[in-house]
Amino acid sequence: MKINPMNKILFFISLSFILFSCNDNPIGIIYPPDNSYKVTISQGVWGNVWFWEGNFMPSTDNSSNGKITPVIREIYVYEATRFDSVEIDTVRYGFIRSIHSHFIAKINSDNDGFFQITLPVGKYSFFVKEDSLFFANESDGYGYLMSAKVSQNKVTKRQINIDYKAAY
Repeated sequence: MKINPMNKILFFISLSFILFSCNDNPIGIIYPPDNSYKVTISQGVWGNVWFWEGNFMPSTDNSSNGKITPVIREIYVYEATRFDSVEIDTVRYGFIRSIHSHFIAKINSDNDGFFQITLPVGKYSFFVKEDSLFFANESDGYGYLMSAKVSQNKVTKRQINIDYKAAY
């Protein structure tokens, strides 16, 4: 019996889709617990602070050795802050020496990396303190660093990944 080449292609595409979609974590990353059960506020921001260290590159020989650990850190909350409102450290590029926007609050994450803060409606930026410098590794599409928007009677999640010791 001769099989149509197009049917073979469709079969392999379907099989590949099924195999790859069954595994949400194809490179074996072990994530810490999410801590959503700890949220007790009714308006503001909550999240996790996780420290990423090691090799997270996908490999076929299981040589990826990356580890994600929940950490205790000081978290500084500012009004929404853009790149042009921070001074980047020239020695440790990617770290921030000073922030030139309105300071809101300082909070700490707990042993599980969990934090939460009640905030009024608005947009905020979150920075973690690493030694004497600040760290913020992402921005939204508008240039705001580590931002989170708070809406009336809503709680927003802001995941903070400290990943300067990770390879991707």
